[in-house]
Amino acid sequence: MQSGPVGIAWNPAAENEPSGLSAAVHVAQTSDVVGLSSFLVGVLQPVGESLRLGLSGGRIDVRDLVRTSSSPTSEGTIPVYTQFLGAVGQYEIRGLVIGGLLRLHNARFDLETENGFTLDFGARYQASSRLVIAAATHFLPVDVSGRETTDYYAGIEYTALPTFSIGNVGAQVLTRYGVTYSAAERLEHIFGGGIVLGGHFRLDASIARESGYQSGGWRPTVAVSILVGKYQLGMARSNGLNDLGATYRIGLDARLIR
Repeated sequence: MQSGPVGIAWNPAAENEPSGLSAAVHVAQTSDVVGLSSFLVGVLQPVGESLRLGLSGGRIDVRDLVRTSSSPTSEGTIPVYTQFLGAVGQYEIRGLVIGGLLRLHNARFDLETENGFTLDFGARYQASSRLVIAAATHFLPVDVSGRETTDYYAGIEYTALPTFSIGNVGAQVLTRYGVTYSAAERLEHIFGGGIVLGGHFRLDASIARESGYQSGGWRPTVAVSILVGKYQLGMARSNGLNDLGATYRIGLDARLIR
């Protein structure tokens, strides 16, 4: 489950610091075969004991698309991108966090542009000291009409073993399962797990069953994060669907004010 200020882009109720201003930026890069690059930013500030307010933004670009006519000679590039900026609110009561994210979108494909709003909702429930359940919508139109761009997420995280010690460091082993359903009637699954050492080091691995054009496949991901003072640095690598190339992600989360 994605957490931190960037996590609100995926689930408006994502886990975040209970106190103090926090901010994060995550960037992703794919191989030249895929030609995608992206970044996400997020800022979250607690307001009182139960309310958090913040901002979330991001952009995805498709690189190296060129215009040709009767010859293979390039006649200029074709701009293709989508970007968004949104405001988020979270409210927590008795282990249940509910959130909403209103986003303004701007997209361009060559000469065509489109703007619009989406309003997403999310929830996260700490069912016990070892079990967390979460669900969210992604790119839900403000008129709540079903479109092929809308995804629905649900997942659980379970601490498989009670906290134990490795040397003088407390350790936890986590297991996860998630599912995604889209308005295009695609159903995708993800299985994963990780180990956390003393809250300062985290290693995660997962494998997702994804749908692609006329086919499906398994996509593995490995991620590691390190907490140093008030900064958390994360790095991840995932294989592309149908061997189209890997995706590399780097993230930096900062607890600005405690």
